[in-house]
Amino acid sequence: MVYDVIIIGAGPAGMSAGVYACREKLSTLILSPDIGGQTAQSWEVENYLGYSLITGAELSAKFKEHLDKFDCAVFKVGAEVVNLKKSNGKFEIKTRKGESYQGKTVIITSGKVPRQLGVPGEKEFSGKGVTYCATCDAPLFKNKTVAVVGGGDSALDATYQLTKIASRIYLLVRGSKFKNDLDKILMENVTASDKVKVIFNASTTKIYGSQFVEGLEYQNLKTKEKEKLVVKGIFVEIGSVPSTEFIRGLVALNQWNEIKIDKHNMTSVPGIFAAGDVTEVVEKQTIIAAGEGAKAAIAVANYLSRQK
Repeated sequence: MVYDVIIIGAGPAGMSAGVYACREKLSTLILSPDIGGQTAQSWEVENYLGYSLITGAELSAKFKEHLDKFDCAVFKVGAEVVNLKKSNGKFEIKTRKGESYQGKTVIITSGKVPRQLGVPGEKEFSGKGVTYCATCDAPLFKNKTVAVVGGGDSALDATYQLTKIASRIYLLVRGSKFKNDLDKILMENVTASDKVKVIFNASTTKIYGSQFVEGLEYQNLKTKEKEKLVVKGIFVEIGSVPSTEFIRGLVALNQWNEIKIDKHNMTSVPGIFAAGDVTEVVEKQTIIAAGEGAKAAIAVANYLSRQK
C-alpha cells in the first residue's frame, strides 16, 4: 500500500499532524519508537492551553486518545526509522526491524534525543545509575543522594522533580550563574528547596562505581581543582540533539542539524515536510510543536491536491 502521508514520530507534532491528516481524509501511517516524545517525559506541564496542570504522560495520552477517534491512521509504535529515500516518485521508508513502507508524502516529526556527556563511565553505568529521564527514573532514587548535570530548563525540571523524591540533590551547572532565559518559576522552586545545592563552574569529568554508580568527579572551571561527589544517581540534562541521522544528505539541515523548512513546513525536498523540535523553529515548546504539526498536515493536503 502507498499511503498519502507517512508521519515519522509521535510527539505532539506528529500526533497533531495525524489528527489533521485524518480530518483531510488522507490515508496515514505513523511510525514512532514511542508515544509522546520528550513531552511524555515532562513531570508537570503548566503552559498547555486548556490544562492548568497536567503531567507530560497524561497530556501525551490525551493526544493519543484524540487521534484514536479517527480510523484513517495506522499507528506503529516501536518502529524506529533508519532510512528515507525517494524512489519512482514515491518515498520509501525502512525501519530498524527491516520493515518497508511507501508514501506519497512524508512529515518528519522525529524530535530530539538527549545529549550525552561523553565522559569516562557514562556508557558503562547507563541504566545503572546514569539516566537521561527524570520522569522515568526519579522514583528509583527515593531518599537517596543524586546529582543533576545541566544548567537549562530541563535540568531545573529534573531537579524540581527530585526534590519530591531524593534526600539530597547536587545541581552541577557549567556556567558561573543561571542563564537569564530560564523558566523563572522553575528556578524559584529549585533554589528555594533546602534539599538542593547548586554548584556553578562545574564540568563533569568522570563517573565511577562498581556494579552501580557510586559517584562523579567534576572540575571547578575557575580553580581547575577536581572534586568528587558521592551519589547514587546521575541525571544528565544537558540538552538534546535532533533526530535527523536518517535524512542527512537528503534534506537541507542547518548548522545544528535541524531541518530547514519554509513557512508551509516544506523541506528542501518537495513532498517531505517537517514539524516540531526537529526543525529550525527556535521555540521548542509542546504547544508550538502541536501547532506546527497541524500546519504541516494542512500543507500536505494542499500539496497532494495540486498533484492530481
